[in-house]
Amino acid sequence: MKKLLVLALLLCTPALYAAQYARCQYEDESLRYGLHTNTTRVEFFGGVALPDKEWHENGQKLEIGDTGFTAGIAFVRNIMPWLTLGLDGNYTGFSKGEDFTTTGSDLVNYRSGVGTGLITTRAYLFPKSMTRLYGTAGLGAGYMYAREKNKATDSSETYDSLDFAWMLGAGLEFDIDESVVFGAEGRYNWVGLRSDMKSRFNEDEYKYWTIMLKLGVKF
Repeated sequence: MKKLLVLALLLCTPALYAAQYARCQYEDESLRYGLHTNTTRVEFFGGVALPDKEWHENGQKLEIGDTGFTAGIAFVRNIMPWLTLGLDGNYTGFSKGEDFTTTGSDLVNYRSGVGTGLITTRAYLFPKSMTRLYGTAGLGAGYMYAREKNKATDSSETYDSLDFAWMLGAGLEFDIDESVVFGAEGRYNWVGLRSDMKSRFNEDEYKYWTIMLKLGVKF
């Protein structure tokens, strides 16, 4: 618990410093809230991840990934009050399946994860309001791995893939004050599979949902 508290403080310190700096910039009261052209935000995300569908092998469910966590960071630039462009980095770790799947004569289970780097955009409703709705989309690259553990030998083998990735989502955010934003965002995520991931599992895509809270600082 102490380590988690220290980590949280280390992550929040830059955001709090930036927020204090940003407060000094808004001398014009009309710019204190809402979104404005040529402003930038840094946002921190965290939440849960849910696989979209089950895989099967040898007539039984293959738990390549179970409900897990997701975390990320984004840099967002308003090119218009209602439209943004940005960069988004996200990591999702799926929980290890409790059930072992029969593969040939072996019993195995998996721990998996996905990392994505995306160019993103958002379109806002009510951009000048303190509370805003938006739709978001992103295109980029996705890396996925699956670590296969053999129950009998306790040995592991890792399969991975780097391919195209995209996401679609929607969010709600509101201004806590003139520089700090809090919100929630849901995404549908898709990552392509190739190389040994595709060969091992005979699948060419992986799809999952993420539901996240976010904290952002406007500059």
